[in-house]
Amino acid sequence: MIESEQTEQLPQRQREPSQLDVAAMIANALGETKAPVRHSIELIVKALGRTQSRELLAKTLETEQKGGMMLPDNSRRRTVGGVFFYLAYTTGVPKPGKTLERPQKRNQKAKKPAASPVTPNTTQKAPIVAFTWEDRLSVIREADTEKGNASTVKITVIGRPGKILDKGQFIVTVMESTKVPSLPKGLPTPTAVATKYAVYVSSKQWAKVKESIQDPDDALIVEGFPKTDPEVSAIAVFATSVTTKKLQAATRQAK
Repeated sequence: MIESEQTEQLPQRQREPSQLDVAAMIANALGETKAPVRHSIELIVKALGRTQSRELLAKTLETEQKGGMMLPDNSRRRTVGGVFFYLAYTTGVPKPGKTLERPQKRNQKAKKPAASPVTPNTTQKAPIVAFTWEDRLSVIREADTEKGNASTVKITVIGRPGKILDKGQFIVTVMESTKVPSLPKGLPTPTAVATKYAVYVSSKQWAKVKESIQDPDDALIVEGFPKTDPEVSAIAVFATSVTTKKLQAATRQAK
């Protein structure tokens, strides 16, 4: 009798949540209640798997806590659900044998354009399809199959330096930018995600601008060689030319 009671008290083995359970959990966390949206989340979980889908949810919530993500045209922030879908469709890696396509693309494939009569000797321009920032992923992968050769690379960083760390032969400072300038018509607009620049300036170059940059109304102008530094999530800029806006203006006046 005692043995029977102890057996009944043993905890039952917890069931691993199914893909539908995980999809429902993600939809609830995102506040998505509409059936089509919840169905799209189910398709994502089936394609990417439960573990990766939960990781994307965690990254989505982390992004939202840090200020969210802007739409490509910077008109407003994405909804939290929009951030999840963006991350899933742009960074998600489908499991072997699975595919993941955006709902609108599936709808576009299902729709057949209506036939329209064409008048002889009339030329019609093909409609221009807007290229979004998300579309770059597949394009870059295709272009990457036949890479070109960049013989010269240069970057210009203009702004106020941050904390200056003097390492003897050089100084280093970190500058950050979230601005997206007005780009030529037709180019995709990148997201307004902060980009860090770790700027390295030789001590000899820094000595020429050290006094001028103390003026809070002046700005540093650094030209140099850029190199991605993924370990610190920044673009390293090795300065080849350094001046400031006021020093540059003074040089022009002297001439």
